[in-house]
Amino acid sequence: MARRRLRLRSATERSAALVAAVVVAGFLLGVGLSQGWWLGRSTPPAAPLAIPASRDVALDDAAIDAGVRAALDRTATVVKVATSSRLMRERGQVYQWTARTVDIKARGRVTDLARQLGQQVAPAGGQILEQTPTFIRIGVRRAGLDLVTHDIQLIPFVPAARVAILFDDAGGSLEQLEPILALGRSVTVTILPGLRYSREVAARAQEGGLEVLLHLPMEPEERGLALGPGGITTGMSDVQISQVVATDLSQVPGAIGLSNHMGSKATADERVMRAVLREVKSHGLIFVDSVTSPQSVGMRLAMEMQIRTASRSVFLDNQNKADAIRAQIQRLIILALERKDVVAIGHATRLTPRVLKEMLVEFDRHDIELVPVSALVK
Repeated sequence: MARRRLRLRSATERSAALVAAVVVAGFLLGVGLSQGWWLGRSTPPAAPLAIPASRDVALDDAAIDAGVRAALDRTATVVKVATSSRLMRERGQVYQWTARTVDIKARGRVTDLARQLGQQVAPAGGQILEQTPTFIRIGVRRAGLDLVTHDIQLIPFVPAARVAILFDDAGGSLEQLEPILALGRSVTVTILPGLRYSREVAARAQEGGLEVLLHLPMEPEERGLALGPGGITTGMSDVQISQVVATDLSQVPGAIGLSNHMGSKATADERVMRAVLREVKSHGLIFVDSVTSPQSVGMRLAMEMQIRTASRSVFLDNQNKADAIRAQIQRLIILALERKDVVAIGHATRLTPRVLKEMLVEFDRHDIELVPVSALVK
């Protein structure tokens, strides 16, 4: 019996030793495992996922803003700008930029404004994200995300007055056109026929969104003033006048009408003016009387012949001096506020475009809109 108990104890001890060995082995094997494993779960938890490092993504919001401002300078008055910082993390990428809310008074059609905005911001990667009659959203589209840089709110704009400014005597050089284009406003360029750059200036002005007129040379009262190529004189027959006007128009492609260059004698001659205006009407054009003589019959005849017409009220640069031009522009502003619609004439060959650029803020301050001359013909 004693021997049997001894064997039993030995077996029990062996069993206990085996359990202890298993426990120790389990402990050694289970170092680092979670408590769940010890609680009898069948599989250990997955190791934590590695978090990828974030990567900054460049967004050229400053260049987009420069494009927006360039477009608005041409077509709108900025009333208010509010800025805010934006930060977005998506799929390990970090986008950081400045967003702007801009309230404007638009001076033209919203479709034209949106087109110019799209063209200006495209080189920097921007685009129109959304557009309604009173709202334009601009930004960048990246990896399916819309990163908004500009929310442009359009305030209804009713101008206090409208002014059409014509820049006469263009066509002598392309350089003379640049300060006119730099105005960023809807002015009109009148081009002399037969000059070296008449066609190129017409094309470039229209590419810049400006209206173009043929500036038709006409005989003055003063002797000794050269008409230049394509001039109309009172000694011409009606057939000759028609032929000359048609030829001159072909040298200023895209012209929507004509105005007279000089012409104090010819514009006072009813026969001559009827012959000129018949050609204008046959082409469906407009006529702007420069009123180089108080005896001009141009506008009266145009109205009788049912041709859309307008006449000049102010000359801006009879003196090609900055101070004198500023004084005339101030006079133009006062007159515009009185009459509501006014046509003024300056010259592409003088200081006028540069002086006008400095004074655009005065037009905006008085809510005076610069419009193409076609907007004022009746």
